[in-house]
Amino acid sequence: MTSPSPAARMPPAASREAELARAENELSTLEARLHEQLAQASTDASALSARLEQTRQALTKAHQAPGADPLLGEQASRLQVAAAPALDVEAPRAKALEARQAALQARRQAGSEMQALLKAHQEQTAQVVRAVAEAEAVLKRQADAARARQEAAARSQQEAAKNRQAELARAAAAARAQGHAPVPAAAPRPVAPPDGKDARRNGRVRMHTSIDMRSDSNFFTGFSLDISEGGVFIATVDAVPRGTQVELDFTLPGGRPMKVTGVVRWVREANARTPELMPGVGVQFTGLPDEVATAISSFVTTRDPMFFPD
Repeated sequence: MTSPSPAARMPPAASREAELARAENELSTLEARLHEQLAQASTDASALSARLEQTRQALTKAHQAPGADPLLGEQASRLQVAAAPALDVEAPRAKALEARQAALQARRQAGSEMQALLKAHQEQTAQVVRAVAEAEAVLKRQADAARARQEAAARSQQEAAKNRQAELARAAAAARAQGHAPVPAAAPRPVAPPDGKDARRNGRVRMHTSIDMRSDSNFFTGFSLDISEGGVFIATVDAVPRGTQVELDFTLPGGRPMKVTGVVRWVREANARTPELMPGVGVQFTGLPDEVATAISSFVTTRDPMFFPD
C-alpha cells in the first residue's frame, strides 16, 4: 500500500497555495525567457532594417553605373517593397500587466483580511492563556494549602507522640522511685496467645501497676495496662524484640509481689498517626507456678472483663 503524497496530506488551502506557488514560479521562468527572446527579436529587427536600407542604396547606385547588370535592377525593385517585419507586443503586455495588477490587489486584500483574522485569533488565544493561568494558580494555591495542612497535621501528630513518650518516661521514672503508680487508661491491644486463638477467651481485665522486665542482656521498667490468665500488656518506650525471653516482677493490686517468666509475642512501636495508642509489648506467660497462676486467675475473675467471648 503506497503512502499518500505530501500534497495529499496537506489541507486543501495549503495544497492549492503550494500548487499556485509552483505555477507562479514556472510562469515567471517562462516570462523571463520570453522577455529575452522579445528583446533579441527587436534587436535583430533593427539590425535587419539598417542592413536592408544599406543594401537598397548600394543596389540603386550600382544599377545606375554604365554597363550595369540587368539583375541589379530586378534586385533593387524587389528590395524597394521589402521591409523588416514589425514586432508589436504592447497590447498583450498591457493586458498581462493589468491582470498582474488585479492579482496583486486581490492578494493585498486577502493579506489584510488574514491579518485581521490573525489578530483576533491572537487576542482570543491570550484570553484563554490568561484563564488557564488563573485556574492553574488557584489549583496551586489549593495544593499548597492542602500540603501545608498535611504537614501541620503530621507535625502535630509527631509532637503528640513525643509528648506521649515523654509522659511514659516520666511515669516510668516516678514508678521506679515509688514502686508502682497508676497510668491513664489507653486503648490497649490484647496479647495474642501462641496458638492464635482470640485473646478474649482469657478474660482480660485492666490492671495498672509498675512492672520490671529483665532479659538476658537488658533491664526495663514499664506499666501494665491489662492482664489475663495468659499474658500481660506492658507499656514501655524501650525496644524489646519479639521472641525475647523475659522475667517479670510485679505486684497485683492488693496482693503480694510476683515473679513470672514469659516471651514477647508482639511489639507496638510509637506511631505519629496513632498517638493515642501507647507503645509497648505483649508478653505471654510461660511456665507459671500453680500458686502464681491461681493468684492471677483469682484476680482476673474478680474484675470486670474488658472483652467477652463471642
